[in-house]
Amino acid sequence: MIVVQKYGGSSLADLNKIKNVAAHISKLSDSGQKIVVVASAMGKTTNKLIEMAKKISKAPNIRELDSLMATGEQQTIALLSMALNEFGQNSISLTGSQAGIVTIGHHTKSRIKSIDPKVINTHLNNGKIVIVAGFQGMNQNGDITTLGRGGSDTSAVALAASLGARCEIYTDVDGIYSIDPRVYSNAKKINKISYEEMMEMANLGAGIMETRAVELGKKYNVPIYVGESLRAHDGTLILNQDEIMEDKPITGITLNEDIFMVNIQHLPYSEDAVANIFNTLGKYELNIDMITQNITSTGFLDLSFSCFKREESLLKQALDELKNKFQEIFIEIKSELIMISLVGIGMVSHSGVAAKVFNTLAKNKVPFYHITTSEISISCTISKDHKKIATGMLAKEFNL
Repeated sequence: MIVVQKYGGSSLADLNKIKNVAAHISKLSDSGQKIVVVASAMGKTTNKLIEMAKKISKAPNIRELDSLMATGEQQTIALLSMALNEFGQNSISLTGSQAGIVTIGHHTKSRIKSIDPKVINTHLNNGKIVIVAGFQGMNQNGDITTLGRGGSDTSAVALAASLGARCEIYTDVDGIYSIDPRVYSNAKKINKISYEEMMEMANLGAGIMETRAVELGKKYNVPIYVGESLRAHDGTLILNQDEIMEDKPITGITLNEDIFMVNIQHLPYSEDAVANIFNTLGKYELNIDMITQNITSTGFLDLSFSCFKREESLLKQALDELKNKFQEIFIEIKSELIMISLVGIGMVSHSGVAAKVFNTLAKNKVPFYHITTSEISISCTISKDHKKIATGMLAKEFNL
């Protein structure tokens, strides 16, 4: 059986940590396990590379930015392979393209199109530990591309799917918690969580897993283990809902502070105008959520939506284009709100969850603004100032 292990940047932040990870992998290999390791860049290397690029150019060419960012992972995989060789192991490092990872889409936010596992399988069959650079691949033009935020998780799950392997994600926390323990210290660790719940939590702000990685796990039925590097297997398993016996309405609460709320006002209403707005936003591949609209009695449209702060430059380009198209509109960007979300597949079978959520907020004098729901989640925006009290009260209400 093959295992794909992914180690995050914090687990590989310096040479001592790289040696410790190598020692751990070496022991696993000695037990007869076939191992593929997906490695992230050391520590904050990617951020430092981006800072360097921005000192050269205010708007770095994205093809060259991808080439630069990809060097972070390449540094790590070479060092980790060297460390394993020092432990007497036969190890080889591969870039994303050497590992057969083909990508499509835009630079800095590409997607994996396919993986040819032939090269990796050849090395595994020759008794080698294979170390693959996460976060990257090669497009049809032969250019290096990167996969965006959380791309190494996506690389690991995609490789596990292509190899018929299990996937283990190692990071600096010991599993997935019902709430970020930094916000609510009594948060409970989740032993098992469904793909659907984890995707929803990741999409709504839980930073521990990337949505695309969990989607791939669900699509190819790859169980994903999330735990702390070099620790025993006491983390969290992400798997099919029918393998989880617990029956509770809410599994977790997420907080997303990485959002802008955008209000577009005074747009003369027509179906074409609304379609035009979302076509423009879509052209810049912006991640839009929490959409609300109101048609006034005078025939004007007020529209609001949320967007990630990390996509600020793309958002501004899109809004500038909209201002040129619709001279009469007024646009307001609010940055002082956060989104709080409750997620649980149990909502499908438990009634009255929304009433409990909003009664709890009202009872504790927490104003809430934009509201959106899905089959397994309820989200609303609140002021940053109310983050801790809202989280604490909702956690107690739902025993999280």
